Amino acid sequence: MSAGIEACAGLGLFFVGMRTVTAHLRELAGGKVRALLARTLHRRGVGPVAGFLAGALTQSTSAVTFIAVGLVAAGAMTVTPALAMLAWANVGTSVLVLVAAIDMHALVLYLLALVGAAYFAGMEQTDRYRHAVVSLLGLALLLFGLAMLKSAVASIHDDVWVREFVEFAGSGAAVAFLMAFVVAVAVSSSSIVVMLALPLVQQGLLSMDATVLMVLGASAGSGAAVVLLSSNLDGTSRQVAVCQGLLRCIAAAALLPLYFLEHDYGVPLMLAAVSRLTASLATQAGLLFLIAQAASVLVVAIAGRWLIALAASLSPAAPVDSLGQPVYLFEGAMEDPSTALSLVRLEHAALVAALPDFLDDLRPAGERRPGSPPLAARQAASGAVLAATERFLAGMLRTNPEMSAEVVFEARRGLVAFGELQGAIGQFATELLSVPAVERPAFAVSLIEGLHALLGMVVDACGPDAADSRELLALLTAERGELVERVRAELRGGSASIAGREALLSATLLFERIVWMLRQQTALPPLPEGSASS
Repeated sequence: MSAGIEACAGLGLFFVGMRTVTAHLRELAGGKVRALLARTLHRRGVGPVAGFLAGALTQSTSAVTFIAVGLVAAGAMTVTPALAMLAWANVGTSVLVLVAAIDMHALVLYLLALVGAAYFAGMEQTDRYRHAVVSLLGLALLLFGLAMLKSAVASIHDDVWVREFVEFAGSGAAVAFLMAFVVAVAVSSSSIVVMLALPLVQQGLLSMDATVLMVLGASAGSGAAVVLLSSNLDGTSRQVAVCQGLLRCIAAAALLPLYFLEHDYGVPLMLAAVSRLTASLATQAGLLFLIAQAASVLVVAIAGRWLIALAASLSPAAPVDSLGQPVYLFEGAMEDPSTALSLVRLEHAALVAALPDFLDDLRPAGERRPGSPPLAARQAASGAVLAATERFLAGMLRTNPEMSAEVVFEARRGLVAFGELQGAIGQFATELLSVPAVERPAFAVSLIEGLHALLGMVVDACGPDAADSRELLALLTAERGELVERVRAELRGGSASIAGREALLSATLLFERIVWMLRQQTALPPLPEGSASS
């Protein structure tokens, strides 16, 4: 078999295995990692352990970053503990690189035998074991692909094109650093870059000096990739991603002077340390990657507050610039269903919180929210966010075909019911706005203020005391036929014009419909975890 074909096949197996490992580990541990982080980050000394486990289980700094973004957006933690967690998550991602650096042949055989036994027993067909079994299969394919790459490189290391590539990669500090940086940005992973370099390092084709620069360049590149992936976020949510990007870049920049001290002046530092620990060049490369990730922990300890302040200045915690953009949703969250559903609930609750503003144009100027947009702009913006949220749910289902569709459909049913409620409130306000203020009878003002108070209760029904607020809302929206009949009687004797009376009658009917919809509570997002309705 041609060594070139073997190298391509090994590369293909590596990427298939990497994608399988990350996808199924995320399914296996994503929700558990999120719950673990939410429970432990406020406990002294536990956050670093939780962050390390999150990085080791997901093997993706981007995935852990966006889990942290979701937790910050949900109010489960602040940016400060999130930064410490991300630093240790970076260290956790080095586990797979160190595993890949050892002699893989025997490990691959054992893994394949174990996976084969699991498939023979039908364990991959059960929800409990499927993701664990397929994750092991992905790890075996990944390591087998690297073994094939190593074998192919050993066979073709004398080829001209291989020599030219290696000489180009190690031709200068800037070239090695920038090459790894660009590839890491493209694949959004520093560990992939380093693992692909391991066969070249093992065969002595890539010097350890060039390896150090590639490790640092890949670390900085993966940080830049996180910042790029979070470009649609803002406020505190984006601060988390910016902190991760800055953290990785600063850690890499801090290690560069150490490399030049060792390379140019012979001061024994990183290379000397790893060479004393092991004679294996591949393992030395894995340890250099571990050092680069551990440097981020040191950066947080020394300059964590400054880093958070810098991220806050780059992404200020300000109101959303465009009302038509979701506040909490971002594409990267689709890969973790539990986080994604939490963000959908938050987005739904944010839409509910804006409902009282639909009546601002009807209320006295002194009682309106400062800067509240006109009704038409509010309706258009809220409708755009509602549509974006439904698209997000559809995308989440496509990204996670194995998840239960029922939870997605249930969330969408709530959004559809909310859309109907929002439309009724907007139409109610439109009907009353068509009647000049001087022609509106007193009961119209009562309707406006009464509905505004009810909508305030609806907002409370999405907050910390959601269950109690929903029970009170049910009591306040109980059947009140006598009140509505009295309103109609006052309307028949009013002084408004015929067109005005029609608008007032329509508004009254809409008020009844809105109260009925609020009583059903189908338009509200699901209760937060741990809440219970009586």
